[in-house]
Amino acid sequence: MGNPPVGPQSRKWESFCAARQEYLCVLAAAVEKSFLRRDTTHPVFCGCIDWHSSVHGAYALLTAARLTGQTRWARVVDAALEPDGLQAELTSLKRGELDHELPYGFAWFLKLAQEREQGWGKDDLLPLAAEMASRLERWLFSLSDKGVIHHTQRREYGNLSWPLLNLWQWGTWKGETELIENLRAFTQTRLLPLDQECPSSLDHTIDEFFPSAMQRGRALLTILPPEESSKWLVSHQHGCRELSPLTMFPTAHSAGLNFSRSWGLWTLFQHTQDPVFRGLYANHVVTHMEMPQYWEDDYRKHGHWVPQFGIHAIALSLESNWS
Repeated sequence: MGNPPVGPQSRKWESFCAARQEYLCVLAAAVEKSFLRRDTTHPVFCGCIDWHSSVHGAYALLTAARLTGQTRWARVVDAALEPDGLQAELTSLKRGELDHELPYGFAWFLKLAQEREQGWGKDDLLPLAAEMASRLERWLFSLSDKGVIHHTQRREYGNLSWPLLNLWQWGTWKGETELIENLRAFTQTRLLPLDQECPSSLDHTIDEFFPSAMQRGRALLTILPPEESSKWLVSHQHGCRELSPLTMFPTAHSAGLNFSRSWGLWTLFQHTQDPVFRGLYANHVVTHMEMPQYWEDDYRKHGHWVPQFGIHAIALSLESNWS
């Protein structure tokens, strides 16, 4: 018997898989140029126009280096993360000079610190990460009910689901049992009941860089026990099938949506094994890669941050068991 015929959807997926390494390389080259700039006075994270973009620039370079084997991008980050500079960053943090980066930038820093330790065996970011994790925890658990609703609906820096997810992944990586239990309880009692306040229709608003309903879904699917997340998913996956990649962008921030949507679409695929979500994920990534004017050409609007979102998007599928 011969092999079964390969359908168009499978061929598209295979084509995407074949292009992932090249995508990572061109995105990382753009990130490197941004990361090496000195746009601010921050001791270490001074490129990419602002502190949080420089942080996820470092994350993106380390991740791309690990996944492509091109370790020169890791050496770029190594050169930046020198001890005196990191100590100065910690001093700045303790003085409150990075308070404006709570929660968004702190969440990205936890992702960077985990990549640094898990991917490269280096723990030099742990003092900063531990302080930021503690502050994120206090921020999250101090929110009122109205505050939880407000931040769950936000589609930019104040979004709640992004720091919740990264704090969970950090706590899991570090084996912090109490933190994990508290975050799961928070998710069950305060995030799960918000279906009416964060409907999937919110993700059709395209002026900011996060799809807030899908971000909430990512947190629920990652943190809840399987029996709870599967029950929720049955009635909440359908709206995501209606999302098509954007080709027009009304604001500079909306240029991040194709990539950040793809994060959620990949999570949906992992939990459903439905190839529709896998196809939507790949289509969002490919569509945006084919529009470099929205991730490379305009440094101030897009080039200093959108490529990092793309590297994270591609890493999700490369790091999973699905290929």
